[in-house]
Amino acid sequence: MIGTDNKKIIFLLEMRMFAYDLLKHTFCQEPSKNFIENLIKEEIMENFPFIEDSQSIGQGINEVSGYFINMSEFQDEEYEKLHWDFTKMFIGPNFLPAPPWESAYLNEDRLLFQEETLEVRKKYLKYYFLPKNYPHEPDDHIGLELDFMYRLSKLTIELAEKQNTEEVIKVLNDQDTFLTEHLLQWIDRFTDDVIYHADTDFYKGMARVLKGYLELDRTIIKDLLGF
Repeated sequence: MIGTDNKKIIFLLEMRMFAYDLLKHTFCQEPSKNFIENLIKEEIMENFPFIEDSQSIGQGINEVSGYFINMSEFQDEEYEKLHWDFTKMFIGPNFLPAPPWESAYLNEDRLLFQEETLEVRKKYLKYYFLPKNYPHEPDDHIGLELDFMYRLSKLTIELAEKQNTEEVIKVLNDQDTFLTEHLLQWIDRFTDDVIYHADTDFYKGMARVLKGYLELDRTIIKDLLGF
């Protein structure tokens, strides 16, 4: 597909960037009132791309949308529930039921800053991506891995607009490799933990969206590369 219809390709790349932008904000930081209110006001979940292409995405969108519909208005009490849901699963201080790091799922002792972390760092450094809290936050945090995919998605758009097909292909191949070797190696177990332990349908639904989208995105990349 690369090089055949640049406008359609750029549109598809923009949808990918939109998806990664939303997902990284959801799992990288505690939910702000502004973030949640914007999701509701702008009906962002209803406009999430590829809903028809993934049962998991569709189910997750319905779950999140239903959660918003059942709220008469977004009040402090509801915000505190979301805030606590994020904190208990991903921050602590107690045992984390859904640790947000790749290394926690891919080594037997669930230790951080392991080989998996260093491999992720190597991928980042190729594109001069240095996490904001480096070296205090493990590089293989789900939010950082999604942010990396977002940045590469943005880069592919810039290259496609310049009709630099060769570089677009290189970046897409690197995204495919990162998905295969990292995100898709642990996303099933992570999202299963979130779905099981989350108290709110917001995080249950967003976990389903995350799982469905990452599985679908590899197919999208292959289509873009013409495989």
